[in-house]
Amino acid sequence: MKRGKPERYIALATEIRQLIKRKRLKRNDALPSERKMAELFACSHLTVRKSLHLLEQEKLIYKEPSRGNFVGTRPPKAGKSGLIGFIFPDDEIFYYKLFAQLEKSFSEAGLHPVVHLTHSIKEKEERILDFLNQVNAEVVVAVPNAQCQDKYRELDIPVIFFDLNIKELNIPAITSDDYRGAVSATEHLISLGHRHIAHIGGIYERTSELRLQGYRDTLKKYQIDLSDKLVKQQTPSREMGYYAAKELFECSTPPTALFCGNDTIAAGVIRYLNANKINCPIGCSIVGFGNTAIAEDLNLTSVSQNSPKIADALRNHLRFILNGETPPPETIIPTSLIIRESSGICLT
Repeated sequence: MKRGKPERYIALATEIRQLIKRKRLKRNDALPSERKMAELFACSHLTVRKSLHLLEQEKLIYKEPSRGNFVGTRPPKAGKSGLIGFIFPDDEIFYYKLFAQLEKSFSEAGLHPVVHLTHSIKEKEERILDFLNQVNAEVVVAVPNAQCQDKYRELDIPVIFFDLNIKELNIPAITSDDYRGAVSATEHLISLGHRHIAHIGGIYERTSELRLQGYRDTLKKYQIDLSDKLVKQQTPSREMGYYAAKELFECSTPPTALFCGNDTIAAGVIRYLNANKINCPIGCSIVGFGNTAIAEDLNLTSVSQNSPKIADALRNHLRFILNGETPPPETIIPTSLIIRESSGICLT
């Protein structure tokens, strides 16, 4: 049976091996830039990158971010930097509250935390990871974007995930029990007599998926019909909460209760209710998620993620890693419902 030609990048990898041998390149010698190799071998940049990735897997070359590709295996990094990189997707109060609880421990241990915001942009998160890898950070603590899993897999430094997990990676993770938190929030509203309960949540995040699933499963458990019109999902923000509430209350049968994916969304909902003279909880009961300072200020019933317990777990994981030990693979922190005045008996 005739065999077809190998894919171009495989053949190109052979040519690059021959180039290394012909030019007698030694360990840590630089290869020509990707642009020059694309010109030299008359192929695309993508083909060159795929060939280089193949050679890197074979341990024939290694890549240094922003510097290029080099012959041999990556040399060991010198010394400890004392740097800890924190990666958050946005400026959620929950993340900063958690960071504040850890900051004193870092200072006492002579460590230097650096916070980066990605705004859920894949390319930005990858650049941050390249930087932290290049400066030899001690550890990265990240709320990860699942689209960056290949980059996390390639890192030479330890990583701890929190709030979100990427199951495909063997990286220690600390997460809240988002599903059970959503169940307790929905059951609370049902116990108050509500049957027309809407949900406003985020999108593209595992935490949002779990909270939506907890809401859906609880309605199903209590044999309450769920209309897709009662579910609004977008990038979470105060404005999103406001306009999602506007859509729901312009329906012929508005909800009597709302379970919001986080306290920021709930704040936007309450702003809409106040602007339209809808009393909370008499006209509509609201439950948030996070139990942040927003919840306290607005007297909002909210699911607490128990940030002190998350901070303790992170502190212990960091201690394991800095001592050269392996932390537990997954730690799930239980949630608890904090009941305030924003949720009340259904009068409709």
